[in-house]
Amino acid sequence: MKKQGKILLTNIKAGKDKESSIRAYFSNLSTAFLNYSVTKLALNYFTMKEMADGNTGDERAAVMEYLSTIDSEITKAFSDEKGSVSFDKMLGIRDKITEKMKILTAYTDMLEIYEYILNRKEYSFTGETEEVDIYNLAERMFNFVFSDNDKVIINSKIQSLVAQLPVRMTKQRFYDIISASMDIYKGGEKKSVSDFALSIENAAGLTKPDGFETMYPGLYDAYKKLCSVDYKNLSSDEYNELTDIISESTDTISDNVTDYLMLQEIVNDTLIVLFNINKDIDKSLLPKSYESACTIIKSIAKSDDIYEASLGFDNLFTDLEGAQEDAYETLSMLVSGFYEITEAYMDDASDDLNEYAKLLTKSDLLTSSSLFTDLDSDVSLTPFSVVNETADADYLKGLKEELFGKFDKAFENISKFEKRSMMAKVLSLVPVFFNTQQEIKDYFEYTLSRCNDKDELLCCSRLIEDIMEG
Repeated sequence: MKKQGKILLTNIKAGKDKESSIRAYFSNLSTAFLNYSVTKLALNYFTMKEMADGNTGDERAAVMEYLSTIDSEITKAFSDEKGSVSFDKMLGIRDKITEKMKILTAYTDMLEIYEYILNRKEYSFTGETEEVDIYNLAERMFNFVFSDNDKVIINSKIQSLVAQLPVRMTKQRFYDIISASMDIYKGGEKKSVSDFALSIENAAGLTKPDGFETMYPGLYDAYKKLCSVDYKNLSSDEYNELTDIISESTDTISDNVTDYLMLQEIVNDTLIVLFNINKDIDKSLLPKSYESACTIIKSIAKSDDIYEASLGFDNLFTDLEGAQEDAYETLSMLVSGFYEITEAYMDDASDDLNEYAKLLTKSDLLTSSSLFTDLDSDVSLTPFSVVNETADADYLKGLKEELFGKFDKAFENISKFEKRSMMAKVLSLVPVFFNTQQEIKDYFEYTLSRCNDKDELLCCSRLIEDIMEG
């Protein structure tokens, strides 16, 4: 496929049978997408079925229903009924999983905020004491940060340390830090800075996704309990109860997230199959491993007993050794050429060829590192029709005012402990806001010295020691 792709790309650049060469290149790319997705499905689908079979949680029925739909669509895709496959059903499942993951992520953010508070209360109940040498700790933190020369690593270290330091700053100073971080995006794309502002908003729990109160009643009850406690006068019994609530809620979230991450990957690969299997793929370019992968997938989809179906898989899986890596290498090369074509040679292409390009763009988005990429919004900004709006000073000002207004409203109804935890969480997300190395050291010393709560200071020092010790 790679060799043929290079020849076709050369022909396209030379204007040689451009339309037919582009169509042939797209067919080549469809074949590569199909090979890659089928190979991944063969390696993951059995594992997903096995996980679902052992799932005893509240989400088991929903997961099994999703898998039943996937079975049906896969069976049709690899049969004479492939023309009747339902994109809408698969896209609907994908949307539902994305919705659930947004809610689970929101609960994770909320648990982290309250876990931060409880961590800093721990030593007031254990009775453990230890004198913290503030200036020695600040010195070692400084040395830890600059033990590397790589700016990305340095920034990452600073963010991880800042997230654990006691938060002792005014609301205005907090806003100034966020403002400076958002100013970095001035002159860039509006979408980039708005996504950054949204990440801050989500991390702080300023808004909740639809379904937050209803989709997971147990998690919502836990959240309401965490919100209702007087953390200033927290008792030992309350501390133990809340710690257990966070632990149990974390387990619930973890189990669901594990299932839905793999299920979303299965759904994405199934969609790639559905998008491309009806195209004029060149089966002569497909390796032997493709047929082995298809046999595995069809057997799993049709079988009522996956363990019985898997009895003959040993030799088939042997054929797949190294196949995913090879398929990805070929796909990556062809995708690179695809974007070169769509950016430079599609101006006078036919409507159906442009539609084909959009379908391939969707396929590429489905292979990205983000399993939950919004296909509709992103495909409307295809590389060959992209129009980016610039984030100017007025846009940034409006975005900041909106964000800070949400923080103002949230801060009115919560304790100082919750405010500090929210601030710490946000500070762990923003880029480094120091101008010199000395400013960093001064900030470490200032923040530690301003903390008069010995229990909190001990907790912070222990957490920081853990970070520095790896």
